[in-house]
Amino acid sequence: MSDKPATSGRHHDATPGSAADRSAKTAVPDTFPASDPVAPTPAVGTRAVEMTEMMDASDKPDVPNPKSLTARFQDHVTAKLAVEKLVRDLPLDPRCATLSEASGATTLQLTISGSDTDRAMEMLRSGGGDLSA
Repeated sequence: MSDKPATSGRHHDATPGSAADRSAKTAVPDTFPASDPVAPTPAVGTRAVEMTEMMDASDKPDVPNPKSLTARFQDHVTAKLAVEKLVRDLPLDPRCATLSEASGATTLQLTISGSDTDRAMEMLRSGGGDLSA
């Protein structure tokens, strides 16, 4: 007599040797995208935040103790690289920087926090900016 139970030779699950996990197979299709869950009713919509709220152009950055800095650069590319460095290292909100071109030079105007003024001036000088403008 054998200690094994009598079976038909077929496993009850597609992955023999492991326990059946039927709940995972039904849950996976309902989990994408995780950041934007599907709403239970069509009236609510599928976004966590309305698209118009995310793309509001009138949204101004909130800068504590705002100070204005102006730097002049020889070309547009150098000025853009300086802005990218400030955004990455300071950090600076990109909406606080304005680039304008006049007479072959690019002027960068910044609105930054008063506590970051010295660091920003140093970074602008090292990036080729002339702060005497």
